[in-house]
Amino acid sequence: MGRGRFAAFVVALTCGLAVPTAVRASGAAPVCQGKDLLPELVASDPTAQARIEAAAAKVENGGALLWRVSRPGLKPSHLFGTIHLSDARVTSLSPPVEAALGSAKRVALEVADLSPKAFAAALGSLQEHIVFRDAAGLAGVLDADELSTALTALTRVGFPAAAQTRLRPWFVTLMLAVTDCERARMQAGKEPLDLQIGQTARNRGIPVLGLETLESQLLVMSGIPEADQLSVLKATLKTHARTADAVETMLQRYLAREMGKVLPMQAEMIRAHGLDPTAMESFRHALLTVRNPRMRDAALPILAKGEAFIAVGALHLIGDNGLVALLRQSGYEVVPIE
Repeated sequence: MGRGRFAAFVVALTCGLAVPTAVRASGAAPVCQGKDLLPELVASDPTAQARIEAAAAKVENGGALLWRVSRPGLKPSHLFGTIHLSDARVTSLSPPVEAALGSAKRVALEVADLSPKAFAAALGSLQEHIVFRDAAGLAGVLDADELSTALTALTRVGFPAAAQTRLRPWFVTLMLAVTDCERARMQAGKEPLDLQIGQTARNRGIPVLGLETLESQLLVMSGIPEADQLSVLKATLKTHARTADAVETMLQRYLAREMGKVLPMQAEMIRAHGLDPTAMESFRHALLTVRNPRMRDAALPILAKGEAFIAVGALHLIGDNGLVALLRQSGYEVVPIE
């Protein structure tokens, strides 16, 4: 199969974590480009499309990004699925989303403060979870080619050379999920969708709350078994050259409001790559299954006041453990709008 399809899986999951960029630089923001990998997958296996469609039809709540959340006695709130990118196709909100945001009295994001300062503070407080205790670090678990790819990518991210080999596999994978182009856009002042929503709310005098903290997000990642971290990092490094294509693949499903296809599509990519899905399941469990109930619990007091706009990564909405299903179980009517 073509290189890059594995990267689509990792990108989709780690796009559920917003990674702040470095201090802004001057200059025009580039336009990011990539290739949708789904046609490539289907070309190599014509039966894959039918399997994806059939599996997607069984995914609960996979066909919408904007949902109205209501119950008797409260003014309606809204739940919106985001993708953590600054692409203009994402940040140009549709009229229904604009209306929902405009009617909000409070806004909740995954994390309220995604500034570089806050990210640096989180890293400082969690240093023991981010760095290897083994002095060999990455050099002890990656071969020469893998290590070279990892260190080159980390240099472009801006990590000091002296610290690079000490980073644990999960953190390197997280850093590699952001393309160089997206990082350059953020450095040029183009904010990802979540930050734009938060800034819009602040400009209107609307309070912005967080369902999680950066520390809690990073701790979930650090808890993935070390062997699974390493398996995912190795596969990510092999397909790193096509990360932009992986991002575009996810973006196309997002723009089409077809989030129910994402996980079935990823299952096909993993199968075609001949990879053991166990490591992938650890990442999915940590980033979605564990966090969704926590997000629900944090959202309930906000929803209880009505007129809220809650924006989280779109993969957190879908499935029987997604926020849509969990809020319905909590007594809310959750209806798709778009």
